[in-house]
Amino acid sequence: MAKHIRTLIALAFLFLAVQRLAAQEITFTAQVDRNSIAVGEYVKYTISLGNARDRFEAPSFGGLVVVQGPFDNSSFTIINGRMSGSTSRTWVLTATKPGKYTIGAAKVRVGGGIIETQPITIEVAKGAGQQSDPNATQGQSRDPNIFITIGLSQRKAYVGEQIVATYTLYSRYSGLETTKETLPKLDGFWAENVELGEPSWDPQFSTVNGLQYRTAILKRQVLIPQRAGKLRVSNYTMECVVNRSFFNRGTPLEVKSNAVEVTVTDLPGNAPASFNGAVGELEMVVKADRTQVKANEAIELTVTYAGKGNLKLLEAPDLELPSDLEQYDPKVTDKINVNAGGMSGSRSYQYLVIPRHEGDFIIAPIEFTYFDTRSGSYRTIASEPLNLQVSPGDGTAAAVQRPNKTDVQVLGKDIRYIRTGDLDLRPTGEHLFGSVAWFAGLSAPAVAFVLFLGWRRKRETELRDVAGSRRKQADKVARKRLSDAEIALKSSDRTAFYDALGKALHGYVGDKFGLGPAEINAANLRAHYMRYAGGEPVAIDYIRLMEACDMARYAPVEDRPRQQLYDEAAGLIGRTEQLVRA
Repeated sequence: MAKHIRTLIALAFLFLAVQRLAAQEITFTAQVDRNSIAVGEYVKYTISLGNARDRFEAPSFGGLVVVQGPFDNSSFTIINGRMSGSTSRTWVLTATKPGKYTIGAAKVRVGGGIIETQPITIEVAKGAGQQSDPNATQGQSRDPNIFITIGLSQRKAYVGEQIVATYTLYSRYSGLETTKETLPKLDGFWAENVELGEPSWDPQFSTVNGLQYRTAILKRQVLIPQRAGKLRVSNYTMECVVNRSFFNRGTPLEVKSNAVEVTVTDLPGNAPASFNGAVGELEMVVKADRTQVKANEAIELTVTYAGKGNLKLLEAPDLELPSDLEQYDPKVTDKINVNAGGMSGSRSYQYLVIPRHEGDFIIAPIEFTYFDTRSGSYRTIASEPLNLQVSPGDGTAAAVQRPNKTDVQVLGKDIRYIRTGDLDLRPTGEHLFGSVAWFAGLSAPAVAFVLFLGWRRKRETELRDVAGSRRKQADKVARKRLSDAEIALKSSDRTAFYDALGKALHGYVGDKFGLGPAEINAANLRAHYMRYAGGEPVAIDYIRLMEACDMARYAPVEDRPRQQLYDEAAGLIGRTEQLVRA
């Protein structure tokens, strides 16, 4: 019983306390710990509600950025029998740029009315020694919680000088998912992407005007301007979802970067004749694998450009060789790195040079001119002349192939006149019916049908004779392949010429003698040619020609001009046809 009495007394006492508390004056105030700060410094803003338990609304911060908060705090006191209670909420704010900011009035509804606080003005001065990235400051002004910047290694460049563009994401959100991205337009630039792998957050936070951000490099490119003037890198746009969780779908956002301009200056107009567009910090090395060879032996001549610059845009140098040296198209070898420092490494051109006669030859110095971005002027590098000593080879001297002159052929002299005189007109009174032509036309279908049956029977017999068909078509097929070789000869396509000529030679003897690809060898060819009178010399010439063609086909060596090989092939096929018919 006593226990229940004590409980009732406590409840009554609490009821009276609440009633007295309600009777106290209700207060609602807002205050800051200071009214003047510098960019990047913090100010604490606190709202306090006394003697009431109602919920209040946060004010407009007038451009100030929330760094932390809100933090809630409640208190309850009894002094001299008087009870009072208060609820407060605190934010930590900062400013990203100088100016005057006004924190608006906070509001709370108590009973049937609304109570407001007084607005507060904060003066923000420029931060001392502030070194924030201007691009980041600009992005922060668009949205202080998330933005993208485009940073360039330089804003002024020459045509052909490389610029590194970095696309960086700044975010204060704990969770972020990218759904779509749109790359900027690069009008007037040649671009090369830097391999970065999947974007990831930097483990270190970045501070921009007092706010800390997680950062990630989205993309990095090497840009090489192709023309002078103001070139623009447009906005990088990204669509994403932030603050997504199991219970929250998140908030979709579109983030757009700044756009940047580059002032591109044209190269000076006094470029030497050997300049071909190279720009950067480059060097050239020219070397030959050997300088003493025999006639018809190959020499590897390598020209290497190395350094930092637009290496992937360099062209092969032109070699000035004596007429007795034959040059083949170069093999290109790149050892180029593209990273945050730009494009660097080396590009090599490997030439195959074959001297056709013995003697001493000099390969003239190779000149390379590039625009040096360090000095802002052209620089020319010249190699040393190469002295080649060529001794006699196996006794066969290759002739130098030169283009043949062809006279213009007259295809027609005049327009043909209209025929006059005897026109072979039919005399009046003659009719077709009953004439020889009429009877001939009447019997023509029956005759044609009989001829068709005979032709069909002959055709079926020929189709069943596969070996005979191959023999009959051998010359025709070989002539077709020789025509392909002739086209390649006229266009100076070495690979296509020897490929077509080899197929013509191998295919002809295979079809003519009924041989498979594995059966075409010197022994079999001699055996088949020896069946015919006078076949041995033809077989010897044919085998030698096939060997010469195969050697040139699979090795960079030609022991005679291509026109001579073509003429010999056509002649040997004709001699074989005459031999077999006889």
